[in-house]
Amino acid sequence: MRFSRKPARRGAKGRVATPESRAEVRAILDGATEDSGEWQGREFLVENLHRVQDAVGFLSAAHLTALAAEMRISMAEVYEVATFYHHFTVAKEGAAPPPRLTVRVCDSLSCELAGANRIL
Repeated sequence: MRFSRKPARRGAKGRVATPESRAEVRAILDGATEDSGEWQGREFLVENLHRVQDAVGFLSAAHLTALAAEMRISMAEVYEVATFYHHFTVAKEGAAPPPRLTVRVCDSLSCELAGANRIL
C-alpha cells in the first residue's frame, strides 16, 4: 500500500489581512510610537489593542487580522486577548459598528456598596 503526500500549502491559512486594514493599523501604531517607543513585541498586544480601539472606536475582524499580521503573532492569540478583556469591543463580522461611546458601570456587590446604583 502506497501513501501519497499532499503538496505543501502555499500562503496563509484562514483570514488574510487586506492591504487597507494593514495600512490603517500600521498608521495607528506608528503614530503612537512617538511617545512610547517600540510596539512590535508580544508584550505590547494589550496596549496595541487599546490603541486601535481608541482610534477607531471598536475592534473588527479586519483590525484583529491586520494587528496579528503587523505584530507577527497568531490571529487566535489576538482574538483570545481581545475577547477576554471586557474593555475591548469586538464587532461581529457583518454587524453594524457599536456606538462610539460605551459607559460601563460595575454591578458587583462591592461596587453597589460604593454607590454604583447612584451612578447608574
